Amino acid sequence: MGFAINAVTDFLTLLAEMTMLAQIRTVFMISLMSSLTACAQTSDAPREGTPIRVWATIYSLVEGRERDGGIPIRNMNGRVIGPEVARSDWCAGALAGTMRVAGEVYNFAGTAGSPQANCSHNPSERVRFTRSPHPFGTGAASNPLRPFRSIACDLGNVGGSTPWVDGGYPRFGQQIYIPSAEGTVLPDGTVHDGIFTCEDTGGGVNGNHIDVFLGPVPASLTAMLAANPFEFVSHGDHIEVDAVLLPIRSATE
Repeated sequence: MGFAINAVTDFLTLLAEMTMLAQIRTVFMISLMSSLTACAQTSDAPREGTPIRVWATIYSLVEGRERDGGIPIRNMNGRVIGPEVARSDWCAGALAGTMRVAGEVYNFAGTAGSPQANCSHNPSERVRFTRSPHPFGTGAASNPLRPFRSIACDLGNVGGSTPWVDGGYPRFGQQIYIPSAEGTVLPDGTVHDGIFTCEDTGGGVNGNHIDVFLGPVPASLTAMLAANPFEFVSHGDHIEVDAVLLPIRSATE
């Protein structure tokens, strides 16, 4: 009799354990399916838009070094508004359009007056600056530039503009999804979703050429290339990649 009771007890214990395992398995499967569904929705959503092709370069917030006897930072009136900067840094900042010196950020204001420096990019020699209220510089509509998110696009308002989206141009603030950028690990450890925003312009950015903003980088080509996490960026070869111009979001979204 004792043997029979023990057998029944063992059977009930086994049954309870099997029931618990089944419940755990059910919860796990529900959680897994929910995660897969969420991933599918996230992955599919950005692809709804206008298929386009783009080729990309990079630009940065140049970290300028103060240098006695260097090139002063002047505004459009020719007045000095910042310290003297090492010539190579000044030229790099003039080309990029955004420069930070001694904690102060300066943005491209235009060209005026006589050349200040001997730069490899001749138009940069006459660049004048204005102070920016934003930590990484100012975009095309007084907006803050955002590292790894802001891109300069041809919005149809610079010299040499070339229609490139359905015979026209994207609008300021419109987003572009680049599949080959999705999954890129950024310096802070976060993972990029492949979505960038047209919120800056540039004199050399025409047609389907986009310029990706990297944020603060020392004024050297080697440093900028090292700071670039995106494999789709062109290295002088103008290689185009697939992209999607996303619809303009409504104010309620």
